[in-house]
Amino acid sequence: MAETKVVRIPLRFANSYLVIGEKTIIVDSGDPGFSKGILKAMEKNEVKKSDISLIFITHGHVDHYGSVFELRRKIDAPVAIHRLDAPYFNQGIQAPLYPLNSIAGAIKLVGQHLKVKKRYGIEADIVFKEKLELQKFGVQGLVLPTPGHTLGSASLFLPDGRAVTGDLIVRQYLFTGKPRCAPFLHDHSKFIKSMNILKGRGVKTIYPGHGAPINTSDIRIKN
Repeated sequence: MAETKVVRIPLRFANSYLVIGEKTIIVDSGDPGFSKGILKAMEKNEVKKSDISLIFITHGHVDHYGSVFELRRKIDAPVAIHRLDAPYFNQGIQAPLYPLNSIAGAIKLVGQHLKVKKRYGIEADIVFKEKLELQKFGVQGLVLPTPGHTLGSASLFLPDGRAVTGDLIVRQYLFTGKPRCAPFLHDHSKFIKSMNILKGRGVKTIYPGHGAPINTSDIRIKN
């Protein structure tokens, strides 16, 4: 069996990903207006629209799901999100932002009001609670809840020690610096438990919601 390929698609501030196995899963979509970047990446990697089996949203922040609605009009694939963040997605609004510092607090003043105006009546097709097995979508792996950044955050795990984790862990300055928790954190205790899930599943490489991949050996998190 060929190794599952993970293609990072930088979309201004946030990443989208193509997880390519027998079929292909799109993870996150960036801000509104960036569906063309995903379609170009699909073409470059010889992924047809008919190859897309699932669009998985890691959490309910607009910079991660904003282009899903326009993308969903072009690609006939279900959209999946954890049940605790689904209400925000379905309304096109932000899940709550909990800043850890003054800079994040300033960003919140702008970010908390972001919303997607054109949703075309589209809502999540799959709302999961515990886990989502991906074999039926043509990828060997599964999605598990990894709350912390938001209560409904979730990550995609591959069996070879790779994971696409949204904003569970990012670099200090989003794109550069040491790995750390995101500057917005809903629940620290849940974040620690989620990091332990990564450790327990033997994750070695993290594909974050912002910036380049992260080696878990570089992560130092205080309880």
